[in-house]
Amino acid sequence: MQGEQSKIDWSYSGMPDGFFGTGATVAEQTIVWVFGLLGTAILGWVVWTHSIPWAWWQFAVAALLALDVLGGVVANALNSCKRFYHSPVKPEETGFTGLAKNHFAFTAFHVHTVIVGVLFGKLDFGYGFFWYFALLVSTVVVLRLPLYLRRPAALGIIMLAVLVNLYIFHPVIGFEWLVPALFLKIVYGHVVQEEPYRG
Repeated sequence: MQGEQSKIDWSYSGMPDGFFGTGATVAEQTIVWVFGLLGTAILGWVVWTHSIPWAWWQFAVAALLALDVLGGVVANALNSCKRFYHSPVKPEETGFTGLAKNHFAFTAFHVHTVIVGVLFGKLDFGYGFFWYFALLVSTVVVLRLPLYLRRPAALGIIMLAVLVNLYIFHPVIGFEWLVPALFLKIVYGHVVQEEPYRG
């Protein structure tokens, strides 16, 4: 509905949850699992029907990467995640959870393209590290901008990443989806602060 109003609420409580955001509702968690599993299943079907010659362990690694990235695109768009990751670290948010609230550190954890380049791209370190550093640089660029420019800049960066992935720095077979989804997950979903609504 046009002009629909909803309450913006930055407060949360409960056991620290870096996956869905502390205080995520059942509906929020469910939508992440539905799209994450559905996307992973579609990719598994595509790889299987196109007879990509992967070993069993490569299928397992690819499924975990797909679930993390595709589910993460949805998770990082949740109001609970926006609330959690764009709020100050609380005393009970220690260790990895507290570190993950640092946007640059969170991005640095995402070595997915390096893994894919090494394990699926016949030791293609160029692919892996090019996109890894592109992701890090993109995060820094967006974070250095004024808040009102971060969303459009993030989407512009994602658009460029899609074009480079398609036409310049060709993706590893079976992972054509990885760079666009990873940039959606991190550069827009995680880095861009947006109002967390309730109800």
